[in-house]
Amino acid sequence: MDEHAAGGDRRAWRLLWGCRRALWIILPLAACEVSLDGCLTISYRFLIDHALLRHDAQATTLILSVLAAWLVAASLLSVWRDWLWGRAVSSMLASVRRALFAHVQRLPVAYHESHVSGTVLSRFSADLAGVEALLSSAVGSVVLPALSVAMGVGLLFYFLSWDLALVGAVVWPLVLLAPRLVAPRAAAADYQRQQAGATLLGSVGEAVSAHRVIKAYGLEGFATRRFEAALAPLSLSLRRSVFLGSLVERSTVIGIYAVQVGAVAVSAWMVQRDLLTVGTFIAFLTVFWNLGWSMVVIARAAPSLVAAAGSLRRLGELLDEPADALDSGSGQPLAPLHAELALHDVCFGYPGRPDVLCGVNLTIHHGEFVAVVGPSGSGKSTLLGLLARFYAPTSGRIEVDGVDLSLVSGRDWRTQLGIVMQESLLFDATVRENLCLERPAIGDEQIEAAARQAEVHDTVMALPAGYDTPVGERGGQLSGGQRQRLALARALAGDPRVLLLDEATSALDAATAAAVAQTLVRAGRGRTTIAVTHLLSSVTAADHIFVLDRGRIVEQGNHAQLLAADGLYADLWRRQSGFSVSDDGSVAAVSPSRLRAVGLLRSVDDERLADLAGKFASTRVAAGEVVFEEGSPGDMLYLIAQGQASVTRRGPDGTALELARLGAGDEFGEMALLNDAPRNATVTARTNCLFLTLTRRNFRGLLDSAPEVRAELERLAASRAASDPRSD
Repeated sequence: MDEHAAGGDRRAWRLLWGCRRALWIILPLAACEVSLDGCLTISYRFLIDHALLRHDAQATTLILSVLAAWLVAASLLSVWRDWLWGRAVSSMLASVRRALFAHVQRLPVAYHESHVSGTVLSRFSADLAGVEALLSSAVGSVVLPALSVAMGVGLLFYFLSWDLALVGAVVWPLVLLAPRLVAPRAAAADYQRQQAGATLLGSVGEAVSAHRVIKAYGLEGFATRRFEAALAPLSLSLRRSVFLGSLVERSTVIGIYAVQVGAVAVSAWMVQRDLLTVGTFIAFLTVFWNLGWSMVVIARAAPSLVAAAGSLRRLGELLDEPADALDSGSGQPLAPLHAELALHDVCFGYPGRPDVLCGVNLTIHHGEFVAVVGPSGSGKSTLLGLLARFYAPTSGRIEVDGVDLSLVSGRDWRTQLGIVMQESLLFDATVRENLCLERPAIGDEQIEAAARQAEVHDTVMALPAGYDTPVGERGGQLSGGQRQRLALARALAGDPRVLLLDEATSALDAATAAAVAQTLVRAGRGRTTIAVTHLLSSVTAADHIFVLDRGRIVEQGNHAQLLAADGLYADLWRRQSGFSVSDDGSVAAVSPSRLRAVGLLRSVDDERLADLAGKFASTRVAAGEVVFEEGSPGDMLYLIAQGQASVTRRGPDGTALELARLGAGDEFGEMALLNDAPRNATVTARTNCLFLTLTRRNFRGLLDSAPEVRAELERLAASRAASDPRSD
């Protein structure tokens, strides 16, 4: 085991050792129960040699009376001990769970983004269950047998001459030699089993959360293959773990039986030569039997000990994960923002990947409504994460009224922030609890004022219990628009100086998104509002717009200035124009002029484009649903009228690697219109999406009516396939 793992083990053990006071009571009580075995063993010698063989009724009565009295006392003490141990185990495990949960809350955002939820959940389920199972049975399977072994060795010296007893005491440890050699391999195998179990748990959790997608697209076979892929290593490691764990027990038991047979032979030989009395012989064999049985019990607990060791190692690994250093800072106090928020030459990159942002310089004055826009993958959300201090710049600095944010605790800075994220997650609690979030300074009047600002107060009052109405898991009892408005009210309830909006309307239908966008603008008045969005129509009223491309600010100005500059912003605006969407977000249409922006359609004349525009069909895809799988047949062109999608491809190890993120106005699937090659990537809806789709059959009708277009389209397709990794 490496030094890091050993450190984690020690940290986990210290949590359990926190209840050591209970052990100092339980050990003496356990010793009382073990002493009853000793009394019984010694009584055999006196009963046989001094009472029964001599027909001494008085001695027999005395011995039996003492045994009966000690039986009652030991039984009562053992019941008390079990009650104390149950309370101690409960307290120990509660301490571990409390420490684990608190530590998980302190982990940085980057940890949660790079680990599947099953990795953490398995610590709280399988790993803690293994430790709990061991602790629950520890007294009966470890403590009592261990004390019995110690007492048995002492009784050997009582019944035998010291030299024979010494030989017996030396022989017993040899029984543990074989298990000692096997145990480390068993522990390593069980650790691998638990790691594989965590992976399987993540796979099952993914399938459960995506059950609608699986049913909608008939992906039962795909889900089963992923499950089998995770099950195979678990089955292999489980087979090895069970075998090696059993081998630890089996090698111990075989050694014990061998020693006991030898003990019977030696003691019988001594009785024949009058070196032992019959009573001593019986008592001696009883000691050896009890000693052997105690070691068998310990051996049978070996698999649980091995499993618990693996669990403690995994718990220690989680506890060893460094807490979020950004929440500490130097403790320098930070006054409320009153002048400006500035970024100076800020660069940032995720570990092992190229920089997402490079050389970003911008200044945001207090009270401004600022938007950050750009193509998908340009670094918009990363920039917002830096402003929220979820991450720290790899170079450069962020200043608040001239104070370097790196000198301030992230937790303190976020008290000035109100954050509305793309997914408006609400807790399974009441509306009031979701808005208050245990901030004692927020009273009912402030909660109601925030709800009015978010224009959701009337909606809340119409609920069955008003502000005391439960919203369900993840806010499932409410509509998307209601959840987003409550998320805004939650952000406003703390009266923040800065309002950060991360794609706050991307998951909503057109009508709701427009209404919420207007609410956001009104709620941001008097505050510094920074909105990250791919939907340009929602930020046309912004005081200042920063345009990001490949991690750099390439343009800035207001909406009119940027359109006049005819740069990237104007191009994005044109790409998102030409779509019309119904109020409920179920139907979309595209103009012929917008179709000309699709590379493969650039050379098609206006009349044919108009005919083609009428052949596009509207398709809605919910957030998280797979649009198409890598390897599936390609037969359709997609235009994104609303929403965002992610393009991924399977890596060498089978994990999904994100190639690109697509937003409103983007198209994909072009190559499928010209050839029958399978999809070379998977596309998944990141938010609720509305697509306009064109089948190959309809497009081939265009090609058949205009053969001169085919050659040009094939040339463009070949060029695009060679240069664009997103093409499929």
